[in-house]
Amino acid sequence: MVEDSCESELILSLFRTSIRNKLIAFLLAAVIVPLSTSIFLTYWYTKRTITQERIGVTSALLVQGRENIRHYMDTIHQTTLAVYNDAKLNANIETGATDYLSDKETYRALMHMANVMPDIYQVYLYVELAKQPYLMINALLKRVPESAQTFRPELGKAEVAVQPPHRSHDYGFAPTAYIEPATVMTMHRSIRRVPLTEELGILSVDINMQGLRAMAESLYDTKREQLYILDSSGYVIYGPDEKLWGNRPEEGWVSDLLARPEQVGSVFWDGDGFKGVQVYDKLKTNYLDWTIVKRIPDEVLYKQARDLTRINTFVLAAFSLLSIVVTVGVAFLFTAPIKRLIGYIGAIQKGNMNVDIDMKRKDEFGLLAARFRSMMQHINNLIVKEYRLELANRTNQLKALQAQINPHFLYNALQSIGTLALQMNAPNIYKLISSLGKMMRYSMNTAETSVPLAKEIDHIRSYVELQRSRFDEKVALTLELDEGTLYAELPKMTLQPIVENYFKHGFDPASGTEGAVVIRSGFTEDGLITISVEDNGKGPGPDRLNEMRQLLRRAGKGIDTESEEADGGGIGLLNVLSRLKLFYGNKADMHIEETKPHGFKVTMTIPAEGKEAQDESTNRG
Repeated sequence: MVEDSCESELILSLFRTSIRNKLIAFLLAAVIVPLSTSIFLTYWYTKRTITQERIGVTSALLVQGRENIRHYMDTIHQTTLAVYNDAKLNANIETGATDYLSDKETYRALMHMANVMPDIYQVYLYVELAKQPYLMINALLKRVPESAQTFRPELGKAEVAVQPPHRSHDYGFAPTAYIEPATVMTMHRSIRRVPLTEELGILSVDINMQGLRAMAESLYDTKREQLYILDSSGYVIYGPDEKLWGNRPEEGWVSDLLARPEQVGSVFWDGDGFKGVQVYDKLKTNYLDWTIVKRIPDEVLYKQARDLTRINTFVLAAFSLLSIVVTVGVAFLFTAPIKRLIGYIGAIQKGNMNVDIDMKRKDEFGLLAARFRSMMQHINNLIVKEYRLELANRTNQLKALQAQINPHFLYNALQSIGTLALQMNAPNIYKLISSLGKMMRYSMNTAETSVPLAKEIDHIRSYVELQRSRFDEKVALTLELDEGTLYAELPKMTLQPIVENYFKHGFDPASGTEGAVVIRSGFTEDGLITISVEDNGKGPGPDRLNEMRQLLRRAGKGIDTESEEADGGGIGLLNVLSRLKLFYGNKADMHIEETKPHGFKVTMTIPAEGKEAQDESTNRG
């Protein structure tokens, strides 16, 4: 994850810092994005159009297949009506006659049924009055069953029912010769006395599945598609897998399709190991309730769209390659003058202020080079003038320093006085002189512009020590510091102006109340450092506090407010806030408030990373 983040930062850095990379990216995007969008839209439209066209063609094909199957089943249905249409057979069934002539007429009628179409495997007839079963198979009529138990299918209230595919059986008759079993579906008809409803017998016609299979396989691609014929109970009449024939799959799509009220339609399905479109057509007669379903997988349905997309993708790749070559060439052509100008700037940055900027062009780059050349000449002239002015200032400063007392002389003089105080047995005088010496050394050391918080605190200790001596030890200094904050850098002399304001404006020695100054430091939840200076002196009052807050707010925005503040301690606070803003930028802040029952509190907020990190962040910005 870290490596991926670094790579992402590197790529973003290359685009942020290079016009050439931005130009290449823009030109490539201008070519690739429209082509990619065109491919996407073409694929979407082609996919949608092909899907609608394929569903339409499939629906028309299923209509033709439905009519063929209807005609096929109607032929079988008409065949079973021979029990009513054949007068002699009907008479035998109604009377229950079983003599030689009656059996001969039954043989003739059953033979005629078996020969109506080649797909009829065998015909079974049971006459209720005579309790006589008959079986016609391969032109052989059987009338003596192997046992007294006869076959009676359960039809319920239906007159005609189609039994789903199953393995053929002998209806209880003993085999006389080997006949290969077949997978058949059976149309059962209840024979009734007309116009009464008395049942006279049962006729069962076994139909070999080869005919229905041939019609079904003409409706779909057996290698890439699926076709099912389902009855109203969900049993498979026909399916691509012969093992499913006669079974009821417990899959969601079966119950979903059977529950749909529309006669024809299509539905997209994603489940049960299939993803694609299902086109269905329902075949309903007075004896059939079948649903023909053609299932087309996505990979077949969208093959043409994918092929077109591959062609477009190849075209995109070719154009992209050509675009990359042209784009890179154009980018280098346009950015070469910029790179050359950057080289001149780099030479100037190394100190060669007299670089000959030679770009003889008449376009915008040539104009830029000419303006830059003119600017460098002007800068060189200013540098010469500034150097002369700086030299004069140095001379004047040297003269001023020669007229000043050397600070080391003062330190040594104070040290001598302190030593004399010890010799005169006056340790308090030595202590005060030592504190004064530390303050002078700290404040007069111009080499340091920023110091750690710990060093600033030491300076405050010396300052308060002098004030304690001045006010007869009636002032207490309390420090509540987080050790982690003592290394934080802040501008020199940040805290003293705030503490000094207390002794100027807040502390009243005549009140008899002992003065107190509390300095605290710590970290916030955001990782910032807070430094607060709180006292128990008299506060500035609400009106004055609002004025000071407005001045601090304006100073924080960089508005000059020094001329607006005459007294009252505001100048010191404004100075401190301005220095903090210069040192830390907008991450520094100051907040002032009155404390109860009386007192004044200044809270400063600075970043914890220090000025170096702040400078780096500023440079990056």
